[in-house]
Amino acid sequence: MKRRRWLALIALPLVGNAFAQFGGRRRREGGDAQKKSGEEPRVNQIEATLHEFHEDLKLTDAQAPAWESYVAKLRALASDLARESRSRPPQLGLLQRIDRVVDAARNRLTALEDIAQSAKALYAGLTPEQQKMADPRLANLIAMPLAARSPLSAN
Repeated sequence: MKRRRWLALIALPLVGNAFAQFGGRRRREGGDAQKKSGEEPRVNQIEATLHEFHEDLKLTDAQAPAWESYVAKLRALASDLARESRSRPPQLGLLQRIDRVVDAARNRLTALEDIAQSAKALYAGLTPEQQKMADPRLANLIAMPLAARSPLSAN
């Protein structure tokens, strides 16, 4: 069951790439309109959530290294996903595209396992009060970079 959940988390952004081929118009129009109007770019939701979470936890100096490790791994995944979404893949044959999708899923799984390990270490070092605050948020933060690429997030 756990494996299915991980697979679903990994596959969701990949499905987004398929949907992007059909319905990316609205997203592009919003980006162009935003540039033309001179509006400020949207706040990075992951960074804002991390900042709020950090403030709420009120970490001690001893807890800071575990937090930094967790945040660094989460940011690395978000950065990789953003870089991947900006890059234009070369024209590949079907088998090469399949291999590319599988490699991306494998890389995401490895990144998620690293984040989960850091999250567990962070959680173990928290006080019971901090753990109560962290319970609903740690897992949600792990999923945020993946959800940002979801086809559902464009709606």
